[in-house]
Amino acid sequence: MGPARQALRAATQESHDRLDKAAVLQPLVRPDITKQEYVRALAVLYGFNAPVERALGQGAARLALLREDLRALGADPDALPEMTGLPPLDSAPARLAARYVLDGSAHGGRAMLPGITRALGYDARRGARFLASDGLDMAEAWKALMVRLEEELADPAALAAACATAAGLFAALERWTAEQRLGEQRG
Repeated sequence: MGPARQALRAATQESHDRLDKAAVLQPLVRPDITKQEYVRALAVLYGFNAPVERALGQGAARLALLREDLRALGADPDALPEMTGLPPLDSAPARLAARYVLDGSAHGGRAMLPGITRALGYDARRGARFLASDGLDMAEAWKALMVRLEEELADPAALAAACATAAGLFAALERWTAEQRLGEQRG
């Protein structure tokens, strides 16, 4: 693991650990997850992913898969709330950090997929295309991103900016999951 990746990982580790325990996302790794919990978790992830992907202005293939999954599960992605208060993604280091966060989550999704398939029957063909990154070569994309991180974040200032953005995105996702959980408890 190169120094840029190590720095990004260190900058986000505490938030990452807390997000693994977030009440709205935690059911994704439980064998007794219900359809309602699954749809809720996907809706919360959509509310984070959609504005980040839009800010990046690039192809959002995984976001399209998430929208398809939500529709297949009876939810309207266009009616879902979306997170505000993203850190600025207006520099190359910030955009690389955002890609690191989003593409890293794809690996987590693939790890969750077998449990979701066992518990609910959803798979890469229906209902869990987002988790499966269906039709996308995420392994190759990750390798290419790792090369870019090491090359483009070799400058300490660029690396510091990327780490701040990655940490800011994780913190924003933490706030978002907490807000959604509170909204759920009030509703």
